Amino acid sequence: MIVYRDNLDGLTPRQLTGFFVGWPDPPSPETHLRILQGSDHLVLALNDENGAVVGFVTAISDDILSAYIPLLEV
Repeated sequence: MIVYRDNLDGLTPRQLTGFFVGWPDPPSPETHLRILQGSDHLVLALNDENGAVVGFVTAISDDILSAYIPLLEV
């Protein structure tokens, strides 16, 4: 089952593998976690059985009208 979270509580770089496939210089899982930590808003999709992140979206927002979604990957 997939569960959704909007926080990083207890998330480790080990849970952030398998993303940025085909990128010429992909961020490491440690850098990926730092990217998530620096986002205004985020949603994570996790595999409830093993805790692996299977999708994520980040947003930069003015919290009033507009938001920019720099990363979305499943």
